[in-house]
Order: sequence, then C-alpha cells, then structure tokens
Amino acid sequence: MTETITFEQVGDVLALAAARDQRTVGDGDILAWYDDLNAARVTYDDARAALTRFYVEQATLEPDQRFRATSPDVIRLARKNRAERLANFVYEPPAGETDPSYLVRLRAQRQAVASGQISPATHAPALEGRPHPVVAKQLEAVGRTVPDADDESTAVSIRRPGPLGVDCPTCHAPIGRPCKAPALEGRQRERPPHAARKTLAQGEPLPDPAAAAAEAERRRAASRRFLERQQEPAP
Repeated sequence: MTETITFEQVGDVLALAAARDQRTVGDGDILAWYDDLNAARVTYDDARAALTRFYVEQATLEPDQRFRATSPDVIRLARKNRAERLANFVYEPPAGETDPSYLVRLRAQRQAVASGQISPATHAPALEGRPHPVVAKQLEAVGRTVPDADDESTAVSIRRPGPLGVDCPTCHAPIGRPCKAPALEGRQRERPPHAARKTLAQGEPLPDPAAAAAEAERRRAASRRFLERQQEPAP
C-alpha cells in the first residue's frame, strides 16, 4: 500500500478532532485511521481540509444532532473537496506543445488543482467556435414540419441502406415506407420487402418481363407434357 499520509500525521489529524469533540485518542485509533486514509489515498492536507469542513457543517445542526467525525466521514469529504476543485478544470498546455508527454502534464495539473496547490477555476470555461460539423448538420432539421406518417404523398424520401432505400416496383411503396400486402377488412397491411425491391437495393437489374413470362410459359408447357405422359396407358 502506497503511503499518502504518515502515522504521525494521522495522529495530528486525530488530535485536531479531539480538540473539537473532546474524544480520547489511542494508538488503536491512529492505526485504524492510518489504514483507512492510506487505502483511500487521502493526503494530510486533504484530511485536515475534510475535517474542518465536517465540523463547519456540524455547526449548522442542533447540539443533540451532532456527532464525531469518523474516518469514512473524512474520506467522503476529502473526495468531495477534490471533485469540487476539478469541476471547472481546463488543461493549460505550454506554448507550442507537440510532444506526446502532455498526459504527464495533464495528470500533474489535475493533481495540483485537486489537492489545492493551484487555485481551482471559479467559473466554467465559455464555449467558443462553431458547432462540430456533425452537430451543425443535425441542427439544420430543427424547425422543419414533420410530415404525416399516414400520408404517402409526403413520406420522407431518405436514402437508407437495405430494401427501404428504393421504391418498390411491385407494390409501388415509396422510399422509406414498407411494402404493402393486400388490404384485409379495409385496412392496409405491411409485409416484408418484395423480392424485386431487394434485387434493386442490391444494385442488380430486374429481370426482363418478357423473358420472365416466356420462362413461366416454358415451365407450364413442360408441366403439361409431364402430366400427359403420366396419363398415357401402359403398353
């Protein structure tokens, strides 16, 4: 375990607590706090600041509601103090920084601000510059009228991947709308994309209607001939 606060410093912190709440401090108390504060990586300065904050907050309570500080109280407030100091943190790179060591400097600056060695920023940094291009493009749609989803004449024709990115040549569903099945009880139904629509979406040409009709007729003729042979009497 890395030592962030010494045994003697923990004794000083507990002496400050005893001066406020008249507790009795022994070696067992110091050892327990020593283990807790080092496990939480709390420094001496952080512990003192957290202890002071604890008793300042206790002053707002009625006497019968006040209690003594414990090591978890000090750890909680130490972490809270550090988080508040870093709330408006902004990395300040040296002029002309180009080397990859900026992470070392970033961590050092964060540590200095979190520990109170450097005064934290009191205000959040102002946003500067124009929005990111992606955000700007999204903002272009703000304020536009949204078409009625049931009105096919105003359906939004958005190019998208997959079969819905093209008009359906079978049921004539527009881009962005699902294919239609025959109406049932007066209500239009949706269905999976037609085969022809999938073919177009894949960038492949649709088969020639005349050739498709000729192939269908060829198959019907072959089927008739097969049935006729089946019905011929055996020799």
